[in-house]
This record gives sequence, C-alpha cells and structure tokens, in this order.
Amino acid sequence: MSTNAAKSWIGQAVNRVDGRAKVTGQAQYAADFHLPQMTHAVLLGSPIPSGKIVSIDATAAEKSSGVLLVLTHKNRGPLGKLTQGGGAPGAGDDVREALEDARILRTGQYVAIVVAESLPQARYAATLIDVEYEADEFHVGLDDGAKTFFPKQTLGKDLQISRGDVSRALEEADVTIDVTYQTPNEHPCAMEPHATIASWANDALTVYESSQFVQGTQVGLAAALQLKENQVQVVAPFVGGMFGSKAMVGQHLVLTALASRRLSRPVKTVLSRTQIFANVGHRTETRQQFVLGAARDGKITAMGHKVKTHSSINTLETDFFEQVSFPSRLLYNIPNYETTHEVARVNLVRPSWMRAPGEFPCQAAQECALDELASTLKIDPIELRRVNHAKINLENGLPFSSKHLLECYDRASERFGWSKRNPEPRSMREGDTLVGWGMATATYPGYLMGATVRVRLEKDGKATVSTGGSDAGTGLYTVMTLTAADLLGLNPDRVTAVLGDSSLTQCAVAGGSNLTASVSTAIAMACDAIKKKMGDLDKNGFVEAEGKSEPIFGENKDYAFQSFGAHLCEVRIDPLIGKIRVSRFVSVFDAGRIISAKTARSQLIGGIIFGIGAALFEDLSVDAEHGKFASPDMAGYLVPVHADIGDIDVSWIGEPDYNFNRMGCRGIGEIGNTGSAAAVANAVYHATGIRIREYPITPEKILMTEILKSKF
Repeated sequence: MSTNAAKSWIGQAVNRVDGRAKVTGQAQYAADFHLPQMTHAVLLGSPIPSGKIVSIDATAAEKSSGVLLVLTHKNRGPLGKLTQGGGAPGAGDDVREALEDARILRTGQYVAIVVAESLPQARYAATLIDVEYEADEFHVGLDDGAKTFFPKQTLGKDLQISRGDVSRALEEADVTIDVTYQTPNEHPCAMEPHATIASWANDALTVYESSQFVQGTQVGLAAALQLKENQVQVVAPFVGGMFGSKAMVGQHLVLTALASRRLSRPVKTVLSRTQIFANVGHRTETRQQFVLGAARDGKITAMGHKVKTHSSINTLETDFFEQVSFPSRLLYNIPNYETTHEVARVNLVRPSWMRAPGEFPCQAAQECALDELASTLKIDPIELRRVNHAKINLENGLPFSSKHLLECYDRASERFGWSKRNPEPRSMREGDTLVGWGMATATYPGYLMGATVRVRLEKDGKATVSTGGSDAGTGLYTVMTLTAADLLGLNPDRVTAVLGDSSLTQCAVAGGSNLTASVSTAIAMACDAIKKKMGDLDKNGFVEAEGKSEPIFGENKDYAFQSFGAHLCEVRIDPLIGKIRVSRFVSVFDAGRIISAKTARSQLIGGIIFGIGAALFEDLSVDAEHGKFASPDMAGYLVPVHADIGDIDVSWIGEPDYNFNRMGCRGIGEIGNTGSAAAVANAVYHATGIRIREYPITPEKILMTEILKSKF
C-alpha cells in the first residue's frame, strides 16, 4: 500500500486487506479450527417427506467402533425455544426444535446425530441406525399445497395492497397485456458448507460457526440451550459465502452444541452438500401474473401483480415470505396498482433469505413484462422506462432521498452502444449466430440496521477498528480499514480491522446490503470522538472511543431510501443447438458514495453473475413422486462457471446520499443481481423472437419453440 498519509482512501481501488490471508490459506474458516480432543458428528436424515418414525434403534451404532454418542428424539432432552419470525436475532431455521418428536415433515429432516472419535467412524455408525418409518401423503408443488393462505404481512409491510382503481384503468387503457412468469426454486450454494465446532468450558460455550450474524447466533443458542447470552461466544472471522443462507440458527448447530455438552468434548459437524440443499432454506419458486394497462405513448396507467409462492407445512403465518411485490409497487409511476400474495404449504424445508429476497424474483418477471409492453407499443424499452420514471415512492408518498436512475440509463446506453440496436426481434446476426440486446432496471432498498464500532488509536500511530459483524466475502474488512484510515489520516497498513466475534460490540446481520452503510457511519462517529481526545493519550498509550449508527427501520418520515441501476445485456445464440452465451453486460448503478471501489466492483459483478445463473442455469427442481429435490448437489444443480461469463462492465454514479447516513453510502451487495436475469431474458427474446416465460431459459426450451414454429 502507498505510504502517502495525506491521500483520501474513500473510494479507492485498494486490494482486499484480507486477500493475502485467503489465498495463502492463513484465513481460518469454521471447519479449519482444530481443538484438542475434538470429535466428529454426522447427521442422519429422513428418506421420506411426510409421516412418522414408528421405531428407531441405535444399538448397533452405539456399539460401533469409536462411537461416543447417538442422539434421537427419544433421548435428546429438553431444549428452549428459539425466536421465530423473519430474520429476528436468534431466529431458528425451522419452527420446530431439532429432533422434537417422531413426526416427519420433509425429506432430509434430521432424525439422529452420531458422534465418534473420527469422521469415518461417525459416517459408518450412522448407517447402522435402524429406523422404521410410516409414510403419509405429501405435497411439494405450487398447485399441490396441503392448503394455501394469504399472509397479511412480512417484514412489517402489507402483502395484499391496492391503490387507485385497477379494473377501471384497464378498461380505459389503449393497450393491455396479461403475462405470467415463473421462477424455480433456487439455492444460495455458498462455496463454504455450513460448519460448526462447539466446545464447552466452565459451563460456557464457544462455537466456531459459519455465520453471517454471530450475535444473532449467540442469542439463539443461548435460548435453545437455556443459557445467559454471556455464556455463549460465537466466532466467525471468515465466512466463505452465504447469500442469506447463514443468518438463521440451524438445527445442526443446536445439536452439535448439545452433543458437545453431553460429552464435555469439542464436537465438529460439517454438512454435506446434499444435507445443505435439504435443510438450508432456499429461494422459493414463484408464479407471477402481471396485467398492465397503458396509453399509446407508453404511460402505464394500471398494474396488477398476482403472486403465488410456497412455504413449509409448519411455517407461521407471521413468518418470512418471499416479498415478491415490494419493487413492483414503487419502481414506476403507476397510479392504479394492486397485488395479492398467495402461499402454498408444502413438505419442503422452510424457504429463507437468498440474495435480494423478493426483489430478485420480482424484477426477473416485472422487467420482462415491461419489455413485452414495449414490444407491443413499439417503444424502445429504455424510453418506456423513462416515460414511467417515478420521482416519489408511490407506496408511501415520500420523495426518494437520492435518485439518479435516468443517469444510469444514459451512461449504460452510451457505454453499451444501445443506439445501434435494431429493435426488430431476430434482426441482428453475426454469421449464423443470432445476436440479441436486452435491458432491465435494477432496484434495491437502502437499509441501515445499526452498528456500534470501537476504534482505538495507539501512541505509535496504529489503529484498531472492531465490531461484531461478519465479512462473508463482501469486503467488510477492507471497508472498515479504508474508512478508519481516511478519517484518522493514516495509511491503511496502519489500521487493523477486527470482526466476526460475538464478544465484540453490537453489529447487525450481514444481510440486506446494510453493513457498509451501518459500520462506516459508526466508524465516522467513533473517529470524531477520537479526534476530540487526540491530546489525551492515557497512561497505556492509547485513546479509545465508540461510535454508534442508528438503524432506520420501517418508513422514514422524510425520505424513501432506494438504490437503482440499469442493466444492458448482449447474448449470442446458435439456433441449431439452442446454445445461449452472454457475451457482454454493461451495468451502471446509483447506490450513493462508494467506499471501496475494488470490492464494490467485485460485488456488483458477482450479483450480475448471480442473475445470469438464474436466467440460464439454476433450477432446484422437485421430484414430485418421491417428495424431494431432484438434484441436491453441485453436479445436478447448475451454476455459472468462468467459461460461461463474457465481458462485464460495471460502473456507478457515485453521488453521495447524505440524507441516508453520515458517509453518504448505500449498500451494493444485492442491487447487482436485481433485474440482471430479466436483461438476459429480454436479450434472448430480441435475438430469437421467442419469449420464454419460465426460468431458466435453456437450449431445450429454445429448440422446442423453434421446432414448433417450423411445424406450425
């Protein structure tokens, strides 16, 4: 790093401060820790999706070599209740307790945990457990739910809303379209599997855990094990990806801690990829009907957005549901609007957070519906969005705190060369290859969930900045380092960031794209206090201060906080085999001030790749005959690899939003993937003239439509 202390570090493209530790293997993830006398655990899952355990006999397993403990519902003992509800601190990944009783509600549900001296011994012993099941009827599809219901709210917002008169506006519209889009079940597929090491000493528990919310995990474990919170310490210095899947307290974690307490020895559990698919919440499938009414000039006068999704059999009606309509109610200036959310109960793991929950599936469908309207009206799709640009949030009537979406359209169009686009589908070619250009809008809320940060400045000019947050690969170590260095006038190599430990100061979950906004603001406040004390180094040679950022929950009385962006995509398609390749992507974002340019670029590119994966590859399909996911591994669940990705050009407006927070920055972890799948889908339509309304868009779907067109 440079030694020029006068340089401003905010917004600079500095290498990750934790990068060297990661690429050299020095960074320790949850499963990397090794404790003396550590034992190994394996979980056994149910092979049936519904029914009950008639009998379970662990005698042979208990007698197997090296086995120390087998827990089932028969000998588990009492557990306390975890918090229920969407993402609350300490919330469990299921309404039921681990090994609660003999009922089976989904395939893969844990029925036993085996602990042995070695992992092979535990694996073998698990095969010796004799379980007799009695199967019952099950439900796994959107149209096969045990029952459906219409939840009133999620995350404090109404799910069934209406404004204006949609029916009348549709009758009076010059043009109407009625289209239905379907997105499949998708899984976060974090590279690092969910892993836990639990160790007890003096009636206190230390857990090394792959967690994006160490203090939430601390709260949940304390509740489950009936301990005081200060008796539990959760450590997660490095997390190998999460995308929402590591925010809840998993049953595997509770069982590992329980087994460790029984044995008075450390216990390590690492879930297999198949167990992760079966037991870790996914993004639920959605079916979305959009009915749009518009004038000839493109002004949208009415929108109806009907959503159907699913949740688990035992999900509470007050729990988290994919909040699919949140963007559709505010993104465009549409006076007449209504939405309904219907949820089917099925015998699958409870759906949970996945990068941009709600926003992502909504934009995957809504932005295609707008493209269809643009085609019907023969209006350029960017121009259609300009015509319907919203200056205020129509959901609450508040002005946006800072909005530069029109600039995003301008810059993205120029960088992409959009003016050269021939609007006619199937009109652009390069040899025998069909070329298509599509676009979509990105949007995601600005969340500030609060953090407390401690900054210590040493006499020798070195500083330490710490908080209890998690860096799940998003770059928080680097953000904290650059922010403190900039505000204290230090070089980044003089600053050490410490996080990922529940014993540190309070910090929100690494989710909702909030941590950079929350933590950097708290650092600024702490640095202000440090500067006031600069002449008061105490006898130990340091000065210390804390800063706290206040969370913004619900609706702010003055502004609506939202980030925006524009995606432009080029695809190339071989019509003979249906092969689709995304050759070019240009995206420009409006997310306030950017703190760390290099990690920000990485986050935005990662979000776009997420969208390409959802558009073309990902489908966690369900085997309806057997009631389980059909491809619960990385061989069957396809995600993009390097060879699938073409050139991606990302940039940002960078205008600070000081109405939002002290640092003027909003989060960027999720804005990149909202709308990106639709940009791909719209480019595929432009290339082929074929509108695929069910994701993922595969070569088979392209070929089948081509064959049907040629025959009829």
